[in-house]
Amino acid sequence: MGSDFRIEEEDAGGDTRLLRVSGRLDAKSAPSFVALCRTLRSRGTRRLVVNLSGISFVASSGIGVLLALTEEYQDAGGSVVLASLSEPVRSVLELLNLTQFLTIVSSEEEARQSLGV
Repeated sequence: MGSDFRIEEEDAGGDTRLLRVSGRLDAKSAPSFVALCRTLRSRGTRRLVVNLSGISFVASSGIGVLLALTEEYQDAGGSVVLASLSEPVRSVLELLNLTQFLTIVSSEEEARQSLGV
């Protein structure tokens, strides 16, 4: 795990968890992020709200993780909502034209409303 990478986890109600992620989302930190998200899914979490406002840098491995987790949760009948994207994350997703494959909202509150939490 990257030394400055952190995840704060919170119950968002029902089968939904809120993750506030900060630091660098790269090859060092991505595996721990994926492991947590998969563990949550195996314990009954169907929906994730991932607040990315604290991400200072995102590498291709980090983008790959966001796409893979979105697909995994959707395949399991759930969803991943990305909220409060930092400028580095927004720039990369827009540059790669990936926003069409991800559910992106401007705030945690908007994410909760979209999920009915």
